[in-house]
Amino acid sequence: MNSVALTNWTSFSNILYIGDEAHACIKMIEKFNAKLDEIEHIYSAWFYRRGGKNNFANHDRLQHHIQYHFEGGIAAFKFKNDDLPAVIRAECLSACRELVAGQMHIA
Repeated sequence: MNSVALTNWTSFSNILYIGDEAHACIKMIEKFNAKLDEIEHIYSAWFYRRGGKNNFANHDRLQHHIQYHFEGGIAAFKFKNDDLPAVIRAECLSACRELVAGQMHIA
């Protein structure tokens, strides 16, 4: 199985990849991480105001609020239970949908 027909899972906003090709899955995660970096840059004031969550970061990072889940050929993300603003959550979900739409044009 290379991948599941995308029309079956486009209604889910947080699924990044369905299939059994590790390389393709990793590539999607990397693309999503790049989108997260863009979102963090757009809302940098919010992240910088919060300070670092650990001693190694000068400020909060969007990656601290995202968790990946891999199971049965599905790669998805979810938000940790925290105070990430709704507008930033919406941007993340939109980025995911954009990546899925890109896969649909390739398939």
